[in-house]
Amino acid sequence: MLFKAPGKLIQDYWQRKTIAIYSPFRYLLIWVAINILINFWLGIDDLLQEYLEPDFVEEQFGQEAVASADQMFDTWLNALVLLLIPFISLLTKWFFPKGQKNYAEHLILNSFIVGHQSLITSFTHFIFYFIPSLFSIYIVFNFLVGLIYNTYVFKKVFKESFWITFGKAFLIGVIGVVVFVGLVTGASAVALWLS
Repeated sequence: MLFKAPGKLIQDYWQRKTIAIYSPFRYLLIWVAINILINFWLGIDDLLQEYLEPDFVEEQFGQEAVASADQMFDTWLNALVLLLIPFISLLTKWFFPKGQKNYAEHLILNSFIVGHQSLITSFTHFIFYFIPSLFSIYIVFNFLVGLIYNTYVFKKVFKESFWITFGKAFLIGVIGVVVFVGLVTGASAVALWLS
């Protein structure tokens, strides 16, 4: 239903027609966990780092300290994704006020969305694994997947015009990326300090 009719599924959940609908928070946790397991199993983080240039941090702290921090950071990755949902929910509440939904309803909406994006990217990891030359567009690709899916869901749920919905989804995505980079930077700094 999150592919075929996400608006109906989310509206049904909001209206407490939840008997046949999986809990959004359980759905989120399961797919984020599966996504991270596939990521580790395929070694996507390691492959991504191989295709990126050595950076300033590695030059300053040394390869061993960065590897140790990276290992510690990987264990926190799912927590960082989950920490982003309350913030994104605040953004969707601000950007879609005509929907007149409370904050808890936006948490439900975004839990379904992030859970489903985790399902989608669980499969797209295999594209990058089998065609590693695509790692140069990994971040842009994942942003576009999120933008397309968010636009689709927001359009179905809030029933605004495509371009307005697309613009709002783009702004929410950009702000979300900035906040996520801030969380990653903070977590990386803590991991480097601890290592």
